[in-house]
Parts: sequence; structure tokens; C-alpha cells
Amino acid sequence: MFETRRLILKPLSFNELKKHLESPCNLADDLRLIPSQSLLDKETKEAIQNDLLPGLKDPDKDSSFYTIWIVIEKIKKAIIGGICFHGEPDENGEVEIGYGIDADYRNQGYMTETIGGMINWIRNNKKVSIIKAETDVCNISSIRVLKKNGFELFQQTENMVTLKLEMNKPTIDKNRVLKQFRTISGVGKA
Repeated sequence: MFETRRLILKPLSFNELKKHLESPCNLADDLRLIPSQSLLDKETKEAIQNDLLPGLKDPDKDSSFYTIWIVIEKIKKAIIGGICFHGEPDENGEVEIGYGIDADYRNQGYMTETIGGMINWIRNNKKVSIIKAETDVCNISSIRVLKKNGFELFQQTENMVTLKLEMNKPTIDKNRVLKQFRTISGVGKA
């Protein structure tokens, strides 16, 4: 579990994830939180049942990569979304993330903050060198969230786009570079 400025990200234990699958409202009650307004879709339920729960139960696997991390808004004590990995890093150190947020909390920076927090948390894991995320090509908000966190376009098909973040690649502070350019060139001075 870790915190960002406005959020708590909590990985669910095996029993919590099982309860989340059966009844998200009961899990929220157990945690003394307001439940998420989003229902689990069929694809998410299948992933929990077929991939996450078996991986979480396996003592040879890193449980952090086989659960849903619920996103909790600190002030309201509400579950507002979730983020997960699609298994452990592969032989190239690549790991994929998936995420979602309740409609009432979209366009407020919560998912940008969630992914940024997850990136900071995972920097301590030396097995991870690349984080990838796939989204619908029409999901501009999701693409924007990833780009704000330093992800770059990796692949695109007619329907889907994959972005990736190289963990060891230095990031460029565009505002600092622009400010330096203005200072050197005299642009923007009165």
C-alpha cells in the first residue's frame, strides 16, 4: 500500500480480491469505504478468476503483480477505481498495466496521479524496465493520462494503441527546457 497526494493505493489480498469478485459492496463495507460506482465487467471478472486469483495464490509469484490495487480517495474514503498488472515482468522486464476510474472522478487528475504513484512505487522493482498500457484508439482521455506520465506511442492498430514507458530513460522537463530556451534566446522578455 502507498499514498499519493489525494489517494491511497491498496493491493487486495487473495481473500479481499475473492470478495471483490463476489460482492464489491461487501468488500467496501469490510474496509469501511464507500464502494465504487463501477460494476465489474465480464472481461475483468474473467481476468480475476482465471489469472489474478491463481497467480495471487501461487507462493512462487510476486503477489503485487496478481491483484487489483484499489484506488481510494482519501477525504471521501471512497473506492474510485482500480489498477492492476497483467502478470509479472517478462524476460525483457516488460509489464503491462490496466486501469479504470468511476465516471464521477474522471477528468480530475485522479488516474494521472494513480499511474504516477504506481510508476514511483515500481521504480524499486529492478525486474521492471518497461511498463506498457493498451487502450482503445478512441479513448483520448486514457492516452492523455499515459502521455502525462511519460508514456510514448509504441504500436497502433485500427482499434487499439499501445504506449510504453522505459523506466531507466531520463525524462525531459519540457517546461524547464522551454524556460531555458526563452532565457537564452530572449523570447518572451518584455
